[in-house]
Amino acid sequence: ANSNMSPLKLVFAAALLSAVSAGSSETTTFTGKLILPPRSLPFAFTPLTLNAGEYNATSDADGDFFFVGVKPGVYNLEVGAASHAFPTVKIKFTEGEMDSPKCNLYLYLGSGMQPVDCSSSLTLPALAQYHYFESRPPFSPFAILKNPMLLMMLFSAGMMWYMPKMMEGMDPEQRAQMEKQMAMQSDPQAMLAEL
Repeated sequence: ANSNMSPLKLVFAAALLSAVSAGSSETTTFTGKLILPPRSLPFAFTPLTLNAGEYNATSDADGDFFFVGVKPGVYNLEVGAASHAFPTVKIKFTEGEMDSPKCNLYLYLGSGMQPVDCSSSLTLPALAQYHYFESRPPFSPFAILKNPMLLMMLFSAGMMWYMPKMMEGMDPEQRAQMEKQMAMQSDPQAMLAEL
């Protein structure tokens, strides 16, 4: 009679067996709160994940969050805040001690761990606020002088004003020689004949 067991009954028996074995595993609800120092203001409506999405939660208006149905294991708690940096917390849930997990706080990637008491609830403060943009410097008239095009233009204008003044103070003999050279530069054939 056992050899005539239908495939549907086999699938049902396997599903029942896996449900019973999965139901025997302990689970817990892990709670915490996100705050903004120094006044401990709640950090609301922020997504949190355990192991990059294995469990997900969102902080409520008071900054409280809850991960429901967490199974034994080691998890990384990460806060997905766009405006503030939060530390990463490694949480270890041991079967038989699910209500008293062990937590280690990492301020940034590669930093040393700091043990934290999270048996009743975890309070996680923001480390710093992100500054995505550099603030624009205020207007200064001297900033215009840093423009290379303006500097070249001022130099050229200064030379146009100073060169005629320099010519007035020249010796008449040197002046005649300079005028002769300038005339030869305008006629290339005369300049080649002089060479």
